[in-house]
Amino acid sequence: MSRMTMTIFLPKKYLILIGVLLLHLVVAVLAKDYWIAYRQEQKVLATGANVILDPGHGGVDPGALSGDVKEKDIVLDVVLRMNEYLTEHGYSVVLTRDQDVDLGGELTRGRHKRDLNARLEVINRGQVAVSIHCNTIGDSTQKGAVVFYQKGSEAGKRLAASLLAELNRVQLLNDNRPLPIENLFLLRTSRIPTVIVELGFLSNQEDKTKLQEAGFRQQLAEALSRGIINYLEGGQES
Repeated sequence: MSRMTMTIFLPKKYLILIGVLLLHLVVAVLAKDYWIAYRQEQKVLATGANVILDPGHGGVDPGALSGDVKEKDIVLDVVLRMNEYLTEHGYSVVLTRDQDVDLGGELTRGRHKRDLNARLEVINRGQVAVSIHCNTIGDSTQKGAVVFYQKGSEAGKRLAASLLAELNRVQLLNDNRPLPIENLFLLRTSRIPTVIVELGFLSNQEDKTKLQEAGFRQQLAEALSRGIINYLEGGQES
């Protein structure tokens, strides 16, 4: 049995029309993608971001300890959550570390200074920086969040206040004022508005319990991210 084949011939003008329509469809898809990317880029430029996030300690340096709970793990988790939140909201973010590493390199003399210098190098590439830590103290009754800024830095003070306002929604504040300080290396030497956030006290059982909960760390991450966004969208200058 022979097979029948059918060939459909379209006039040349219809082929041209179909080609034009397909071209317009491709251009429309590309234009949409470009517009989304452009709007995100303009938002970053308008706010003066990129945001530098610095999870303290790492690698051989665990930071504050309470049993098997390590500061370096808690702050890295919070920062990774902040990175996701801020990126989803159109901000460019750079992390000083995104895994459990020590930026000072080998455990040799001068490691701590090398670590701080490595963080500072990254921080000074941005427009605003937040360094995340956990506190510990001999007095186990002390609890809540603290935010430090470089004394004399009005931009740092405004950034700290913006973070505190949002933190207050999810975490008890140990002090509801931005705290000025003079002798912290990253704050003293950074060229951009930089603050240090102490999320809570691992030496306090209530704070320690909350900081081990993924849901609470997510709340902290979103609150801190909103504080950063509020500062940037408020048109604050360094």
